Amino acid sequence: MRRLLTLTIMLLSTGLYAQNGLEGLWEGVITEGDLQSRSGYRFELYLKVEEGVIKGVSTIFVSQDSIIKQELRGRMYQDRSVGLHEVDSGQYRQEAEQTGLPVHTFFRKYQFEFKRSIWDSTIEGYWQEVYPAPLDLKRRRGRIFLKRKESGA
Repeated sequence: MRRLLTLTIMLLSTGLYAQNGLEGLWEGVITEGDLQSRSGYRFELYLKVEEGVIKGVSTIFVSQDSIIKQELRGRMYQDRSVGLHEVDSGQYRQEAEQTGLPVHTFFRKYQFEFKRSIWDSTIEGYWQEVYPAPLDLKRRRGRIFLKRKESGA
């Protein structure tokens, strides 16, 4: 009886972890500027964990004709906070050459907390541009608010 109870608890906890892990498609909003605002652009984040490294793709829907997609890489820390940075895929090289700024200037990095729940897991946090002068007023930053995208939706 004791073994059956232990096995049942182990199976249930494994199922809950699989449902509510960080991996998968997340959707929500990315804001810019006002760190108190919750309105902004539609935002999707696809995350996958491979050998302790989080890999993913961010998609910002600026308008019907303008979609920004970028590869991400990072890691989760023991407090369930996550740090991600955009990976150079070559798409900003021409813009960097025109402005004379380094390519990494056009990248964003994300810091967020993964709140795992049986019902509604969420991702909430901040993003900022990688900028040569961190306190420069031109550096853009904002918030992200995401929920797991329901399968079939």
